[in-house]
Amino acid sequence: MSAKAETKKQQKKTTTSVVSEKVVIEEKQQEISDSINYAKRIQDAMMTSSVYLEDTLPKSFIFFQPKDVVSGDFYWVYKSAKNEIFIAVADCTGHGVPGAFMSMIGNSLLNEIIIEKKIENPAEVLNSLREQIIKSLKQNDEVSETKDGMDMSLCKYNSESKKVEFAGAYNSLIHVSEDELMTIKGDSQPVSVHYAKSKSFTKKEIKVKKGDMLYLSSDGFQDQFGGLKDKKYMALKFKGFLKKISVNTSQEQLSLLKDEFNSWKGNSEQIDDVCVMGIRIT
Repeated sequence: MSAKAETKKQQKKTTTSVVSEKVVIEEKQQEISDSINYAKRIQDAMMTSSVYLEDTLPKSFIFFQPKDVVSGDFYWVYKSAKNEIFIAVADCTGHGVPGAFMSMIGNSLLNEIIIEKKIENPAEVLNSLREQIIKSLKQNDEVSETKDGMDMSLCKYNSESKKVEFAGAYNSLIHVSEDELMTIKGDSQPVSVHYAKSKSFTKKEIKVKKGDMLYLSSDGFQDQFGGLKDKKYMALKFKGFLKKISVNTSQEQLSLLKDEFNSWKGNSEQIDDVCVMGIRIT
C-alpha cells in the first residue's frame, strides 16, 4: 500500500473514532439531562402544589426561578386541623443537584416535624430541623466535613387572631402595613452545624391586619448582579421595591418581580436560585 493510501486510511480511521466518541459523549449528556429533568419532576411533586397554595392562601404568589433545572431553594405550606397556616421559604447550601438533594431533605423533615410530630412553635421546629439535619448528614459540632444545611424563614399564621409567629435562620420576614415596611430579623445562624456555638432559635410575634403583605424570600434576588454597573441588587433596594409594589394584586406583584429581576440581570448570568413568596392578609 502506498504512503498516500495509508495516510487516507489512517485519516478515515481517526474520523470514525472521533465521530464514535462524539456520539458516546452526546448519549452520556442526554442521559444526564434526562436524569436531571426526572429529578426536577420529583422535586416539583414534593413542593406545595399551586392548587393547594391557592386554596390555603388565595391571595398569595410565588416567584420561583431556579438557577439550574433543579433548585436549592424551596417553599412549603401546610394548613393544620386548627386552621393555622405554616409557611416556609428555605435556601439550601448550593444549587443545582446538590442543592436539590438538600431541599428534598428539608421538605421531608418539615413534613415529619410539623405534620407528624405536631411541633407547632416555629423556633422549636427550626431547633428540631437542625438536630435532624446534623444527625442525617453526620455532622460534628467541632470537626465536620460538611457544613451543608439551609437558611429559612418560617411563619405560623392564625387567621382568626391575626397573629403571626416567626422564626428565622439568617433569613427575615418582611411585613408591609399601609405605607410602613418592617423587617423581622431571623437569628444569625443556619439550620445546620455552625462555626459558632449554636443557640436555640427565637420566636417573634407580630399582629397583622386585613390588607397587609408578608414576604419571605431567599437571598437570590437581592444578590443578583446586573444593572448598568453590574452590581448586586442589594437588600435595601429589594425591600424598597417590595414596598412599592405591595399595593398591587398578587398576580401583578408576581409579574412586576419577574420583570424587575430579569431586567436587572440583563445579559448577566443568574448567580443563584430565586424564591420570593408574598401573602396578602385577608
